[in-house]
Amino acid sequence: MLCPCMAGYSQENSTHKKPKTSHSLKNDEEGNEEKKFTRFEFGINLGTYFASKYTANYYNGSDQNVNKLSYVWSNIYWYREIALALQSTDTVIIRGLPTDMHYSVAMNGGLFFRYNFLRNWGIFLEANYQQLKTSDAVTVEVDPSAYLQVPDLRTLSIQGTEYRINMDLGIHRRIGIPNSIMNVFIQAAFNLNYTRVMTSSIYVINQDYSLINIYGNQYYIPNSNIQENQVNQGGVGWGVKSGGGIGFNFTDQFGMEFGFSVYYVTINLEGYQKFNPSFEIYLRFLLSNLINRRD
Repeated sequence: MLCPCMAGYSQENSTHKKPKTSHSLKNDEEGNEEKKFTRFEFGINLGTYFASKYTANYYNGSDQNVNKLSYVWSNIYWYREIALALQSTDTVIIRGLPTDMHYSVAMNGGLFFRYNFLRNWGIFLEANYQQLKTSDAVTVEVDPSAYLQVPDLRTLSIQGTEYRINMDLGIHRRIGIPNSIMNVFIQAAFNLNYTRVMTSSIYVINQDYSLINIYGNQYYIPNSNIQENQVNQGGVGWGVKSGGGIGFNFTDQFGMEFGFSVYYVTINLEGYQKFNPSFEIYLRFLLSNLINRRD
């Protein structure tokens, strides 16, 4: 026989152990869902790259540069070919070199990986490739006259090409927009870049002459078995990168990001190794949940 106090305790205890209703279960499920987020994301970057014009003068043929226009003019065989192409009967004198060369806008493409350690915070690693071209004009005077008359000035195209690989390791901050598939993001990164000179040439009519000395101390002679050396110009530079943009999460597996970045880096071209800004605009296609669906 239970005393009144025990009966009261039993009734009170049973009151606290009421089963969860469907409404409370739904709230628990929504709470668990709120804690889930994508850990791993893979992407492909496509866009445009606006390189600083500072290093473009590396290709202007100045005697202060590694690749000099005087290297071509000082070879008697090349000089005769140039004079013949320009229909010179005496001399061809260099009167002016470009001093404000710049790069054309380049295509930018690469791979992207991001690990989200929190819902709105992640670390990323990416590598992008660009091929750059710069072009300007050299002024030469053909057969200068001792008499007072209009000089015969011509312009010859001078060009350079290079490729760069930009590798970025950084942090990503996402700011969600309520009830929307959109988000705003900002990011900052440490940059390592690698640059390789591909060509540095002057064009006379339909013939190009390389300013890169591949013969070393040897003198170029046509139709001879002179040895050519492999010349590698460029190297590793470094700096920082920051930017931001807008993201779209279309599904749990697919999204896109449209962004803008500023690089402040050194490019390892001899004589042109100061920090300068470059810019990029990109569209990133993202795939998610390929390694781990959700946590």
